[in-house]
Amino acid sequence: MRQIKDGQGRTWDVVASDTQVAHRKRGRRLGFRLADDGSAEPVMTPVEFNSEAAADMAIRTMSEKELHRRLQWAKTDAGIA
Repeated sequence: MRQIKDGQGRTWDVVASDTQVAHRKRGRRLGFRLADDGSAEPVMTPVEFNSEAAADMAIRTMSEKELHRRLQWAKTDAGIA
C-alpha cells in the first residue's frame, strides 16, 4: 500500500475502493484514508478505474505531486482541513 503525507504532516493510505463504473461494471475509485485510523471511511476522489489491476498500477506509478493534488482536492470536497 502506498502512503503520502499532507501539509499538516498526517500520513494517508492511498486506496482503491470497490465501486460501480461505466455500464454498471465493477471497478475501483481512488481514495485516501488516514493511516492511523484503518476503520475510517476513505475520502474519495472522482477518479475511477475499470479494474483492480488498473487501479493498482495507477497508484504504484502516479507521481507524488499528482497524489498530493488529488488528496488536497478530496479533502477540500469533504470539508477536511
